[in-house]
Amino acid sequence: MTRSGLAGPPGSLTTGIAFGLPLILKFGSQQLQERIVTDILLGTKRICIAITEPEAGSDVAGIVTTAKKSADGKHYLVNGTKKWITNGIWSDYASMAVRTGPPGSGAAGISLLVVPLKGYPGVSMRRLKVAGQISAGTTFIELDDVKVPVENLIGKENSGMKYIMTNFNHERLAVATGTTRQARVALSSAFEYVMKREAFGKPLVEQPVVRHRLAKAGALLESLTAWVEHFAYLMTKLPAEEADVKLGGLTALLKAQAGIVFKECADTAVLLFGGNGFTTTGQGMIAESEFTCYAML
Repeated sequence: MTRSGLAGPPGSLTTGIAFGLPLILKFGSQQLQERIVTDILLGTKRICIAITEPEAGSDVAGIVTTAKKSADGKHYLVNGTKKWITNGIWSDYASMAVRTGPPGSGAAGISLLVVPLKGYPGVSMRRLKVAGQISAGTTFIELDDVKVPVENLIGKENSGMKYIMTNFNHERLAVATGTTRQARVALSSAFEYVMKREAFGKPLVEQPVVRHRLAKAGALLESLTAWVEHFAYLMTKLPAEEADVKLGGLTALLKAQAGIVFKECADTAVLLFGGNGFTTTGQGMIAESEFTCYAML
């Protein structure tokens, strides 16, 4: 991921499985894992994670999509909407946050279900038009009395918030990793451009103000890269339970810092590309469009 270049391949191919599958592997029953995991790892089925709703983004405890037991107790009936779901349009399943507790129960009333998506009765999906990372297949999902077997419950009922929060650690690290690489692509492109572009009889890179701008962005980028690598090391060396507790807040800071650094690198690239950074066919426009996506993550 750190060397993939543009955001298309990881956004399209890896985001859904990287965010949606670990919840099943860590907290799902043996029966649930045997039924779903193999197909996903073989690539014959796809999965995503579905938490965000039109009125509940970062406020995960505020979700209102409900899952109520059927009269015979064999199914959950899921009703509600999910928005901004990465890879949703292509996915066969979603690890979905639902409210199994009463209204107003907050974090204590959230559960996780593996909800079938593509072609499943009661599920409607449409792709959203976005400004950046188009390959991610950002999706709006509507759920109308969707019957989900109770065996699709991930872990324990009303314990979903804890599972979601532990999942956020590697999600945030993945976003920070991708963002760091995008920042490097943007800055490298700008550096190559100012080396060959001439103005006033000499290459742009010989202008002190240009070198200063590149140096500022480069210093931020190198420190961010070191931080990302440090976190990757900690997540592989610390015991899982200890990592869940100690790294939660820090991964949130890392993700936020990655967006700040990418903004500096993208702004620098667009500025140094001049007119080419403004036109939709110019090299700099790539940096600008990708930043639009990562700045909101």
